[in-house]
Amino acid sequence: MTDLYYEMQALTWRAKPPIQQDAILIGNKVIQHDGLISKCYLYQKDDDWCAAVSDGVSSSPKAEQASKCVLNSVLQQTQTQQRIHLKQVQDDLSQYLAGNSKTYASSATLAVVTPSSPFGFVNIQHLGDSRVYLFSSHNQYWYALTQDHNFITEMQQNGEAEIKANEQYASFYYMLNHCFCADSLHEVPEFSPKEEYLVVGDALLICSDGVHDVLECNHWKPLMPETPLKTWLLNMKTALHQNHSFDNVSMILIRLTQENQHAG
Repeated sequence: MTDLYYEMQALTWRAKPPIQQDAILIGNKVIQHDGLISKCYLYQKDDDWCAAVSDGVSSSPKAEQASKCVLNSVLQQTQTQQRIHLKQVQDDLSQYLAGNSKTYASSATLAVVTPSSPFGFVNIQHLGDSRVYLFSSHNQYWYALTQDHNFITEMQQNGEAEIKANEQYASFYYMLNHCFCADSLHEVPEFSPKEEYLVVGDALLICSDGVHDVLECNHWKPLMPETPLKTWLLNMKTALHQNHSFDNVSMILIRLTQENQHAG
């Protein structure tokens, strides 16, 4: 097992919004940037790591501060305990931003992946509409591992007959019913982590809604073993641009691999 490792790389950029409201956590750093591709990080067995994306809710004040605050809480928790507690993230956000009238009610989403045991297992947690996807090396296809916390998903889960897949509905239905908010009275559910097992060649993509709102995963290219992570990310950025991407975009690509030939 010692020859296996996780490789990961991130890409984030501001498309048309006036400010970057996404933030990413990779390599023990919280990053918020108008246009950046990170270095490629490598993690072997027993290495601790955390990769996460947070998207500030644009309808809330100072959303860019909320996304950074959420990821700072996640980073601090990974350094002091084994599990990330969503309620602690909410408490930290309220502590730092709720007391200021300019940042009160600042809101953000979260999607985060951490390693589990034994090697090859990962834990996935999310709140809102930032997502985690799986690329299966077995069938060369991308799958969504998370479901958005919004009203249309809730109605689907409750068996609402009138809600049909692949149809467009009024924007109200896509409003978030769970996210972090800088308000001491705001509460979030403590969803249990989802565990996923990866085999060599499998990959995960953590992304903000600026990705899947423009291009759903059935249109994504497979991640071939010989393809560097940076190449795939840049190709995805080109595809999003060609499809008139309008929102901030953040992606972290993680692959379980055996050979150290794609780093950089």
